[in-house]
Amino acid sequence: MGEQSCGKSFMLNHLVGTTFDGAMHCTEGVWMSLVNTQEYIYVALDFEGLKSLERTPQEDMFLALFNTVVSNLILFKNQFTINRDISTMFQKFQDGAKLFESDPKIFQARLCVIIKDVPKVDRDDIIRVFQSKFDRLVSEEGEDNFITKMYGSGLDIIPWPVFGDIAWFKKLSFVNKKLEKQKVKYENAITFLQDIKVIMAKLKICDWDSLDESLIQIRIATLKKLLPTAISYGLERKDSVTKLLLDHDTGKPIEDPKTDLSDILNNFDSTELLPDANIHLYDEYVSFVQLSEDLREYFDEIVQSQEETSDEIKWYENFGKFLNYIIERRISRVRKWYAQNTAKLPQDNSNVINGKYEMEQKLDKLALLWTLCGLTCQQCHLKCIKNFNHKDDHDCLTNHKCNFPCQFVEAHNKKLIPKCIHKAGHEGKHICKKIKHLCNEPCDLIGKRNCQEVCSKEIGHPDGKHLCQSTRHYCGVSCSLSTHTVKGDYRCPNKCIKSYEKPHSSHRCENRTCPIQCSILNCQRKCQSNDHFHSYSGFLYVDHFCGNEHHCHELCENDGICKVVIEPKKQLQEPFTKYIQLSERLRCSKKIPPNESKHIGKHTHNENGFHFCEAQCQFCGYFCTLPYGHEQLHNTRHGFDSNMMQIKFSEDDEDNISEYTRADGQGKFTLCNMHCKNLGRHRHIDYCQDEVICKSENQRHDIKHIDEQIQPNPDRPKDFISHKLFWERTGFKDPYPEQQDFAEFDNDRHTITCLNLK
Repeated sequence: MGEQSCGKSFMLNHLVGTTFDGAMHCTEGVWMSLVNTQEYIYVALDFEGLKSLERTPQEDMFLALFNTVVSNLILFKNQFTINRDISTMFQKFQDGAKLFESDPKIFQARLCVIIKDVPKVDRDDIIRVFQSKFDRLVSEEGEDNFITKMYGSGLDIIPWPVFGDIAWFKKLSFVNKKLEKQKVKYENAITFLQDIKVIMAKLKICDWDSLDESLIQIRIATLKKLLPTAISYGLERKDSVTKLLLDHDTGKPIEDPKTDLSDILNNFDSTELLPDANIHLYDEYVSFVQLSEDLREYFDEIVQSQEETSDEIKWYENFGKFLNYIIERRISRVRKWYAQNTAKLPQDNSNVINGKYEMEQKLDKLALLWTLCGLTCQQCHLKCIKNFNHKDDHDCLTNHKCNFPCQFVEAHNKKLIPKCIHKAGHEGKHICKKIKHLCNEPCDLIGKRNCQEVCSKEIGHPDGKHLCQSTRHYCGVSCSLSTHTVKGDYRCPNKCIKSYEKPHSSHRCENRTCPIQCSILNCQRKCQSNDHFHSYSGFLYVDHFCGNEHHCHELCENDGICKVVIEPKKQLQEPFTKYIQLSERLRCSKKIPPNESKHIGKHTHNENGFHFCEAQCQFCGYFCTLPYGHEQLHNTRHGFDSNMMQIKFSEDDEDNISEYTRADGQGKFTLCNMHCKNLGRHRHIDYCQDEVICKSENQRHDIKHIDEQIQPNPDRPKDFISHKLFWERTGFKDPYPEQQDFAEFDNDRHTITCLNLK
């Protein structure tokens, strides 16, 4: 980059083989070109000439800042014969150095200042002159000088031979060597594209926080956006285009390993199981019965048929192991996907921690969804294979019929043996209804739970009591468990399985464990107690804990601001969207120990972590960047201010305003500290703080009372004040304390006057 019409595009084309067209000052903004070599891809950026009439000084500064942040070698061409004083040229670099946080990751560039058309005899003198100017700048600015802050790889001053001289082309090899020595800045094209988008966006919205923090926020926001699909399908995208889980730093897919059935179930033949990707495992709007249908059919067809098994208990155990493997595999892949995409991020960052917590919460929901109920089906004797938290009747999701043949084989004379008439999973022998093998009269206890309905005694048995094969007929009254918890009232929905014949006052269902949810907010796990009546332990209040560690859900209690965010705000009657800063209170990062309802100590998002000062610039609204409770003046990297007006006074009457105009003069937003920078010597208008002193003319030397009424609030008296006093009254550090003419108070009516009052 550099001044207009100094041959920037031409030099770049010869240096790295690009084909930029630099004729007739046609470069506008920034043009990009890629040059492929065997080792690298070179990205060449050709910038519009600085100090253009079409660009404001602020836009020039943003272009220079963008170049510095993106590049690792910057060629700044300067027409030495036209402009010997480069201090003004590089002041915009100095302004840019005050905006972005000093970040070694982004400020790695080497700056090569190229002075155009230097005769051989003048080269040493020119290097000495330029070096002295840079040395003076470094001395005046101290640690804040732009060279030290923005160009981590150093500075070169290169006098370039006159065009047409063969030395002009030989000098290119010198710069090429500089380029080859620079470290590769971007690992791959994915990283470059991501960084350049973020940098452009940060400049657009005046977000001066570190690039790393922005990249962290964007990466976590991306993962959160993709997380529901990743958990539901094991994919990042599932619509017209399918996209696998990817490592976003390398573009490589997350491994989906092949698994053999014999690895998870004993005594089964070797069969390759279906891969994880594309199995639908989670959907808030689909019932578990519908969601599990495909996997139930797959297990029935490929692994073990429920109709053909002779051991229902073993089938249920195998089905549970199969589902558990499917879910654990999905959980493992999603965790690996998140871990690989956050591996390069600081693990103690609050965004990374909260993102991981949100992922674990959703994975817990997935695991709990696929935890089978296991209690007895309402219509037969098999186990319920709905999820453990279902609210409706227990159901084995079969036809509830016993699929085994009649055991009285001899009675059928080798004919086709009919199936058993009882319900699936019943006790005793399998009996058909084609031939009367047993009494078959109605059971005296028909209607009781667990009754098989027909007498299983021999035909013509002498006693008059008809009983079925069930060894116990259940009581069937609702379970006695009923209690109040921190999450509301709970009543066990199951029925008593005690024998109806034995008198009992407490009714107990077949569930032996405590079914009540953990009392910690948002935890959906069940209480860890193995006592179903844990709530009746004799204490006035009983805690129900799952036994796991929990994240605290309270907000940080520390003084100050946890996090500053930037939000768009549409301006009324303006074609612009202004970006403003808002404060955000973060969630406590402490963990609640197992079997405790809260952690020790106050809530904080980061133990002994940084909290911003709560003061805001009254013009741009940006927060002070110093820590809460600091003693020095507030300081910030300012944002846009659209309210600053420049006013002109009538030639006839210096107290009579003849014109109000936007201070930037072009209808564009300007950083509030840049208004003063762009105007040179000027004065401000503020509300009068002591009208009596002003009228007696005993006020400070840099204050002059205004007798006329001025908008806004014309009834409130106002004063002319100096730039220095203007910033003193804001409580914020003067962004340009080194400008001596800003400190002086010039009260001539021709002095530029700024107005920014509410």
